[in-house]
Amino acid sequence: MNIVCIPGWGMKADIFAPLLDSLSLRGNATAVEWKEIETVHCFRKRAEQVLHERATVIGWSLGSLVALELAYAYPERVSRLILIGGTSRFIADEGYEAGWHPRIVKRMKTQLQVRPADTIAAFLASLWSKSEKGDISDFFYRDRVDDLLIGLDYLIEADARPFLADISAPMLIVHGEQDAICPPAAARYIAERAPNAIMALLPDAGHVPFWTQAETCAHLIQTWVGETDD
Repeated sequence: MNIVCIPGWGMKADIFAPLLDSLSLRGNATAVEWKEIETVHCFRKRAEQVLHERATVIGWSLGSLVALELAYAYPERVSRLILIGGTSRFIADEGYEAGWHPRIVKRMKTQLQVRPADTIAAFLASLWSKSEKGDISDFFYRDRVDDLLIGLDYLIEADARPFLADISAPMLIVHGEQDAICPPAAARYIAERAPNAIMALLPDAGHVPFWTQAETCAHLIQTWVGETDD
């Protein structure tokens, strides 16, 4: 099974290592890196560059938006779609409340330029549920503020909602019940509109369930992949 992994905002590709180890598939995986990003269009282009052949695409957080774009644009290349802590629209708007208010993200952009260390620390702390402990700061591009700002612009602009019903690939949505970054409502929105989607909500999990519950996520994926093969 070929796998393409697409990480979240500001995250390095190695963030997926525990999940890939649990799946025993690290050698079959190619991951996208968010380094030296020049425009919001780079996110999809980076992912397109590694999607050479038919593959299962795993998208986490911001990466879920990119993954949805790929599945819609290249149905012949995306055999399955796995969204972890995912969303089809990061920003809330009229009739859609499963996102952040635009002014919060814009304020975060300002704070990132004025107090980058504090802003990044606050974001990293919000990844976990109350019962979880974790530290993935080593996997975050904390010294690439320009790239991070463009990432926030992408999150403001990206919107996969209009084409969810047209994504035919089997889709597994894995989401933490206590995700403070992308609320469970964002995952449910996708599951209710994508024709071949199923959703697994993990109790006590925050935004990084593939890190805090790697074995559980791996089991869900392996079981689901076997069922879709059938």
